[in-house]
Amino acid sequence: MEFRWFNGDSTNQLKDHKMSFDFNSTDSLLNDFKNPFKFENTFMFITAAVTMAGAIHIILTAKQLFQAHNDVLAGVTLALAMLLGGVSIKTLIKALSQVKFWLGRKHPLGLAGELPASECGVGIGTEELLDTMRHRALDFPEPKGALNGVLYSLIKDLITSPTPVQAAAVLHFHTILQLAALLVSLAVSYFVFVGTAHEGVASWIYLPFCGLSLLTPFTQQSRLSMDAEPDAQAQASTANGALWKLMGLVVFSIMAPVVIPRVLPALPIPPMWAAPALLLTGSLIASLLFFFALTARLDRASRTDVSCEQTTIAMNCAPAQLWTTISRDFQSSWVRSIPNRAYANVPPDVSEGNRGSFGGFIVEETQPVPTSTTQFATWGEALQVTSTRFLLALGAWGTVCATAASFVGAYYASNFATMERMQISRVVLVVIALCLVVVLSHKTGHLLWSRMQFKSRIYWIETSGTYQTSTIAIGNQFKGHTQSSSTLTRIEDATLRVWVTDIVSVAFGKEGQRSIIAMSPADSVAKSMADRLKAFAADQSSVALPTAHRDVQRAQSIGALNAAVQAATAAAQVEEAQRAALRRERPAAQQLADDPMRKAGKVKFFNVEKGFGFITSRDGNDYFFNSNYVKGESAMTGLQVEFEAAQSDRGPIAKNVRVVTATV
Repeated sequence: MEFRWFNGDSTNQLKDHKMSFDFNSTDSLLNDFKNPFKFENTFMFITAAVTMAGAIHIILTAKQLFQAHNDVLAGVTLALAMLLGGVSIKTLIKALSQVKFWLGRKHPLGLAGELPASECGVGIGTEELLDTMRHRALDFPEPKGALNGVLYSLIKDLITSPTPVQAAAVLHFHTILQLAALLVSLAVSYFVFVGTAHEGVASWIYLPFCGLSLLTPFTQQSRLSMDAEPDAQAQASTANGALWKLMGLVVFSIMAPVVIPRVLPALPIPPMWAAPALLLTGSLIASLLFFFALTARLDRASRTDVSCEQTTIAMNCAPAQLWTTISRDFQSSWVRSIPNRAYANVPPDVSEGNRGSFGGFIVEETQPVPTSTTQFATWGEALQVTSTRFLLALGAWGTVCATAASFVGAYYASNFATMERMQISRVVLVVIALCLVVVLSHKTGHLLWSRMQFKSRIYWIETSGTYQTSTIAIGNQFKGHTQSSSTLTRIEDATLRVWVTDIVSVAFGKEGQRSIIAMSPADSVAKSMADRLKAFAADQSSVALPTAHRDVQRAQSIGALNAAVQAATAAAQVEEAQRAALRRERPAAQQLADDPMRKAGKVKFFNVEKGFGFITSRDGNDYFFNSNYVKGESAMTGLQVEFEAAQSDRGPIAKNVRVVTATV
């Protein structure tokens, strides 16, 4: 039998997930599911409003500059307005797309590739899921790198957190260290170079440093994806690279006061301490708030246990017939009438020959039910949770920075006509820095707002053993009259294992891949299912070895039918014997009346030695006969006989003479 592999993350399946929504009027849990992005949307709408207000104000200023024929300043002002407007539109689009949240029956995604209905095969990733259940252990990547060793030592529960949580924690831990080191280096350089001829050059050097450091959370967003494979080598490289960067910043802070005056000229440019300071401070606060929110609610793997009920079965049929009962059991386990997620369906195959080995397994998961998300009815409830407090603070920080960017841009844009070029540059750079902080705050916070927790149950049933197929005759082969034959597949001492576990999984967004964070046993469920399958196997009918109830019933039916046929045969034989007796006992006259060619008479004379004699008929005529004409008992003198009268050359003769018992 040939099976196919199914990938649950294929383009078509993801497209079906994203472009359709299953609605059931009785499914109140999904239909009334609260929007987890309620509070995030509030901050994003405020951000969009204040940045759009600032953009409009700056556009009006640019209009005035164009009317005054100050085209260069008007262009710079308009570019600043487009920056704020771009942040506003981008934030608004994101918020509007999250105003209504639907959690259909197709969400969240499966733990492995899902099989279409009635298909046989194995989904991509199912083997890893079965290994998890078999070993009763969750697999997590081992942290590599010097800085990562420090992080996992400080936060011990991080090692058993889902992959995106670990990736986000590592990423922002590195970012915090880099931003903090840059900020310290900036402060040291400020106190060293303030008031000197090289102050302007030294301050401008920090702009590219700050920009590159701030881009780290944006350029490594793929590491936060649930679909990304954990790469321990890449983590080690990133961690070690961050350590080298820190070392470089220390060297720069120490050597800069000596190297810069000797290498760079003392250019007459205004110092630029505000923009990098704001950029570093704002980004550092955003990363700290996210890091605290992340570590305040780690999804720890509290329990990893699986129920396994193992037994042996013997049955008088193909082992694939177990799949009928398994299908009924699985359907009875549907949650809210939603079909289970099928990850593997490999029925046992015994078509290769009359004997051999077989194996098969089936894996399904019940519909994941949401149990815990960042859903709160009021702001007061949200503030009661530590991790949510940090998330709210992160959203508020993004809104504050957006307000500051709009205010700075709108206020100074009105004075561009009276400001020097370098002063305008500083304003533009400050606004850019604040806008980057706004985007960073909302982008990083979205990961935790989208956190969703689910509970479900996984069933894994496997069977293996040997089989023998033969043709058998059913019925009494010696005396019976009712017989039949059938082809029997006999299974002896096959192994049956039923694995069941209740899992808790977490996903970041309904389209995000889930991670198992806990597994609990369901012993009673596994045992009852194994008992039902064992009883079903023992009850399969074949008369070859009548151990099942149906075997006994059918054997009894065959025996009853055989007895009925034997009784009917005996009755027919008795009836035939009775008819023969009646024929023998009928009067000779009645027998003769039935055959007009025959006559009755008496042996007048019979010579035993010569073998001939004469018969006198009732009408007084004599008929010659010899022993060759006698049928049955010898016709002795004086016996009553019947015969056929015939004529010969010598006179009347008697043929077919038969002695009768009745007298004439």
